[in-house]
Amino acid sequence: MVVEKTWSNELTSTTVDRSVTLNDLIIKCLDNDRLAQSELYRMYHGKLLALCLRYFSNRDDAVSALNLGFLKIFRNLSKFKKSEDFGAWSYRIVQNTAIDQFRSQTRYDNNVVVDEKPEDTGLNPDVVSKLYAEDLIVLLQKLPPTTRMVFNLFAIEAWTHAEIAERLEISEGTSKWHVNNARKMLKQWIEKQ
Repeated sequence: MVVEKTWSNELTSTTVDRSVTLNDLIIKCLDNDRLAQSELYRMYHGKLLALCLRYFSNRDDAVSALNLGFLKIFRNLSKFKKSEDFGAWSYRIVQNTAIDQFRSQTRYDNNVVVDEKPEDTGLNPDVVSKLYAEDLIVLLQKLPPTTRMVFNLFAIEAWTHAEIAERLEISEGTSKWHVNNARKMLKQWIEKQ
């Protein structure tokens, strides 16, 4: 672990001093300081919950993935290197946790027939610009679970079809079909709005 222990015991009260650095919080978390763990959770809760909500339509499943992800963060905190971006590091852990939880809950149909030439699903830019981020999340949550997961990984996380296929244990053709299907469904829903 690259993080050095240079802090004093000034955080032993029931509240966290807001001037404490992320490095200080990480060091205290390594010592199983529950207050520091709570503060670290509070700091990253919103961003990481938003990530999980993109993958699960059920908020309880998203919160479950988030909490399991934080458990993995705290268990693996000694592997975090000070030279890394903690936000990106924690994002990867929670994302992988959400994908693993999704895989454990879902069975895939690898026999999907794939149209080799996906049809153009271009959306009218004027319609899309009127949608708010919250509206898009609501629409994403309406997608079927596997389609939502594949679309998120492809369109939002910029994974390749090969990476998605390997991670979700589906074929690349199935990955492409899910992305195309998501685009068609989202286009219909957006145009209705």
